[in-house]
Amino acid sequence: MEDSSKKSCDICQRMNSVELATSRCIDCCDDLCEKCANSHHANRLSMEHRVLSLDDAEADCCSNMTLFCEKHADRKLEVYCFDHEQACCLLCATTEHRKCEKVENLEECAKQASENDELEKLSALLENLKGECTEDTASITKSKEKFQAQVDDVRSHIQSIKQSMVEFLNEKEAEFIDQLKCVESGKNAQFVEKIEMLSDFQVNLDNDIEKLKNPNDKNKMSLFLAMKEVQKNYKSLTEKLGAVRSSFKHVDVKLKDDTIVTKVLQEQKPFGKLVVEEMDTNSKTDYLNSTLVLSSVLVKSGCRMTDIEAIRDDHVLAICDNHNLLYLFHINECFVASCKLSGKPWAMTKTGQLSVAVTIRSPRSSIEFVDLVMDKSPFLSSTKVVNLSFKPNGIACDNGNLIVSSTDGLLRHIDENGSILHTVTVNKGYVYGLCLHSRRIIYSHHIENGKVYVLHDDKLGTQELTFEHETLSYPLGVSCDFDGNIYIVGCSTNNVLQLNMNGAFVRQILSKDKDEAIDNPMAIRIAVMGSKPRLLLTCQNEVRLYSFEPGGSKS
Repeated sequence: MEDSSKKSCDICQRMNSVELATSRCIDCCDDLCEKCANSHHANRLSMEHRVLSLDDAEADCCSNMTLFCEKHADRKLEVYCFDHEQACCLLCATTEHRKCEKVENLEECAKQASENDELEKLSALLENLKGECTEDTASITKSKEKFQAQVDDVRSHIQSIKQSMVEFLNEKEAEFIDQLKCVESGKNAQFVEKIEMLSDFQVNLDNDIEKLKNPNDKNKMSLFLAMKEVQKNYKSLTEKLGAVRSSFKHVDVKLKDDTIVTKVLQEQKPFGKLVVEEMDTNSKTDYLNSTLVLSSVLVKSGCRMTDIEAIRDDHVLAICDNHNLLYLFHINECFVASCKLSGKPWAMTKTGQLSVAVTIRSPRSSIEFVDLVMDKSPFLSSTKVVNLSFKPNGIACDNGNLIVSSTDGLLRHIDENGSILHTVTVNKGYVYGLCLHSRRIIYSHHIENGKVYVLHDDKLGTQELTFEHETLSYPLGVSCDFDGNIYIVGCSTNNVLQLNMNGAFVRQILSKDKDEAIDNPMAIRIAVMGSKPRLLLTCQNEVRLYSFEPGGSKS
């Protein structure tokens, strides 16, 4: 708010005088000194005008509106031209706007707008637009977080490739050095053997030479016998020395094809090609009117798969509680790897780009953490098992912490070490599916034929809605798309139902009536894979991947 001491009286200024303003005429938009304000009230033409103190006038919403014509400062705004969306005086209306189709009285327009609640309607539109901006901001923020996670994933993958190369080179170096040591040891032993033989020859020669020294000191017979002995020994030594010489070979050692590693290191793109894909945000998926199109089927015979999760853009994890296994599939190459779990699993949730937490129901109640290691050949590695004091069922990740359901009527918020942060009371019995979306906990329950509940994720667990349907029985998996619409698997009714974000039934999006493969479905997940949203579903021993395509009908 401006300081009133800095304002001058507009009327006094027009008369070449300077007086401090103390008030303002709302109708004339003139700042007035005390004397001019009194005269303003006394003048017949302005006695009905609203004159307020400067502070009150600044607070008045009308003080920011110009009530006089921009081109004719001495004329009030009297008409509104809808063609130009502009208010003006009558003089402008008869000149610049004489050919416009819709020019109406400003007061009548204001009155009609008030009667038609146009202010409330405009405010509602602005609020809706503000909500859309908030949603877009959240969507872009989520996209940014996903992009950053992918950047971190690529960086980690590059470092993993580098580490694998280093480990590979270290391993081959160790093997090569061992081989070199064996060659060195063997050849050196041969060298030592030859040298020792020659050393023995020298000792024998030295002895023979000593025997032939000082012949005058020996009688001729002794000298003759010594000479014959030396001659015999010489012949033997000569034969042995010849054998040593013939068996000895000079040895050279060197590297062959040593440029192979150099060529690899000089490769311009040793890590592959970096690809950045952009998706038009205007092509937002209309989940409620899309058709599900089957894109691939991943099969692992003899397994009952109770939960499923997308990991990276091209891999899928599935839990098999028949064999206590966690399977890894590639959407094109099918089965990739498996990991033996510590007990009988039920559900899982992603805790990172390449990690999941799995609930283990027996023989020991626990949560097992598993990482996907993207090495030369991807594999699954169990990193930690956290024991629990309750039997877990469903699980969802919440910013590093976990929400875990059980059969005792509680949803527990725990940290990664299993410490309970707080609990929320729900219906006792089996909570099967569990997911978290926009601070809402969605879970399916076995009560009666099966119901789905939505709670607001606060410490009291405020219930928002309960859903049940005549075509839904034994609901197991639940999931949400990125608009908050809910998907429920009916295991006994062999179908998948779609609800909108408010929990209202939209349609039966998959059913055995239309596809025989929809048989005893259990797990469901909506996830982005390859920049497109996918619906992942387990049926019997199959993992089925669907894409959302434009066009569809409610059934």
